[in-house]
Amino acid sequence: MNRRRLLAGLAGVGVVGAGWGVSTGALPTDTLAANHDSQDTIEEHVETIDAPGSTAGEQSIPADRPLLVEIMSVTCSVCEESMPALVESYETYGESVSFLSVSTDPVGFSVEEATLVEWWDDHDGQWTLGVDPQLSVTEQLEVSAVPTTVLVDEHGQIVDRLRGEKTVTELTAMIEPIVEDN
Repeated sequence: MNRRRLLAGLAGVGVVGAGWGVSTGALPTDTLAANHDSQDTIEEHVETIDAPGSTAGEQSIPADRPLLVEIMSVTCSVCEESMPALVESYETYGESVSFLSVSTDPVGFSVEEATLVEWWDDHDGQWTLGVDPQLSVTEQLEVSAVPTTVLVDEHGQIVDRLRGEKTVTELTAMIEPIVEDN
């Protein structure tokens, strides 16, 4: 087994395990990490795939407007439970905020792209869907558990973060201030 695949697989297991910890209450679901330097900017490119609402290509972080990034996995039940709130928020704010879901699943290794696309379709995903098999985006966004939602402004600064299952109320509270500022 090649070392890169092994490391990606182990990292994926860690992210999913941390997601379980958040979903069971063993880990906190706090907002923006206190140790995050608000002067840091994110500059990443996410490989996107062809799925409902998404086309194969690339999504830049930052985007030309605020970007809500959902780090998720198809093996995460809490990710699944968060999808209705994300869909409703997208339908409300999709004109003023870009949405991007990024799968931490090892697509091409233990998870096939078709499985990801089917999961996306089954859960009414309507926005850009990306993959992060090497977990570089996940690392840049300082994500330690799935699901985690990160709001990034158009300058690449992290504005807010939520971990665990999301409600429409929580997502609205996260998105509304940045929409009002723009």
